[in-house]
Amino acid sequence: MNRHAIVIGAGLAGSSAAQGLAARGWTIDLIDAADAPGRGASGNLAGVLRPLPSLDDNRLARLTRAGFTQACRHFAALTASGQPLRWAPTGVLHLARDDRHAATQRLVVERQQPAAEALRFVDREPASRLAGWPVATGGWWFPGGGWVDPASLCRANLARHAAAISPHYGTEVAQIDRPANLWRARDAAGTLIAEAPVLIVANATGAKRFAVTAHLPLRAARGQVSHLDAAAASVPELVVCRLGYVTPAIDGVRCVGATFSVDDDETALRDADHGENLAKLDFILPGYGSRFAASKLDGRVGFRPLSPDRLPMIGAVGDAAAIDPDAPSRPLAEMPRVAGLYVINGFGARGIVWSALAGELLACQIAGEALPLADELVDAVDPGRFLLRGRSRRVRTGTAPLIDGHAAKTPDRHRE
Repeated sequence: MNRHAIVIGAGLAGSSAAQGLAARGWTIDLIDAADAPGRGASGNLAGVLRPLPSLDDNRLARLTRAGFTQACRHFAALTASGQPLRWAPTGVLHLARDDRHAATQRLVVERQQPAAEALRFVDREPASRLAGWPVATGGWWFPGGGWVDPASLCRANLARHAAAISPHYGTEVAQIDRPANLWRARDAAGTLIAEAPVLIVANATGAKRFAVTAHLPLRAARGQVSHLDAAAASVPELVVCRLGYVTPAIDGVRCVGATFSVDDDETALRDADHGENLAKLDFILPGYGSRFAASKLDGRVGFRPLSPDRLPMIGAVGDAAAIDPDAPSRPLAEMPRVAGLYVINGFGARGIVWSALAGELLACQIAGEALPLADELVDAVDPGRFLLRGRSRRVRTGTAPLIDGHAAKTPDRHRE
């Protein structure tokens, strides 16, 4: 195969895919409607890096753990090679919601016995010392976690193998097709932007504009982050989470958030959302936000692509047109696929922890290498999973997919 691919989208998903393939000697045409990488959902000042354990060590827990491990390895390699990545492994303190949750967090550590440098449970007093502020509960302490500037990660991914990547910024793909075994990306005027045997769709909910990926149940979640003025070395000097998060001071700004509202397309900042974020801050660090007024805050709004099961979509795209919606489902391994078409998408609020692993997994799939995940987890993120079950009913009735067990228009209150 001609080792040449088109990647649509230059956020965390697209830049990770481009980096993974470029590292294997591929050439990439990278296309994004914005004027630079990381301008969409990947454009927040900071995101949180840490896994999400569970008592039953479910798929989400295993994927975030694998993602965290891969991310730390990848970030260290980027930094060692002199790439412009901004991140700080300050540690992440994930406080329990209440006493019952604290008991569960403690039990997770007791049963799974992770290495102390990876995760341990801390009671309220040591948690308060870590945070530099009196907190209401103890919680998980991830010494290797921290914050990451996601746009800088996009830039670092692309700079590492810059000679192999041809960017097309300020260019929106309006149509894709595949004559003569080559995928072609065209703009609204029909002008050819690029052509290659492999096409990777990484443009968030923009994927639904293309007929071959329109079946993917992607939804957008509006997230508003509030920016608080913060002096250098002021507390907390680490990331603290509790149904929300607060970061250390970064260039004089502390990030607090984030709201999470599905099917909400308001791009302007809202005082009500700043108020919600200040309430989160008070839940994390009681009394900390009392000196801030919602109407005086700055911030940023981003729209994060979600899948119904809260897991990402990584892999070859199923051929929806070739599947009889009334026929029994076949295994994923037997699903017809659209030749040369892949998707890396649906990261939700976990782009930081998932992007490096997702890019590596996709590159291995395309290059025919051994995969970095167990088969069960590869299947769990396979975009073809949405064509396996219930498709006939959804097509006939137009039933909206569920997000965390609620209708998609219901705001998703899952945070940490």
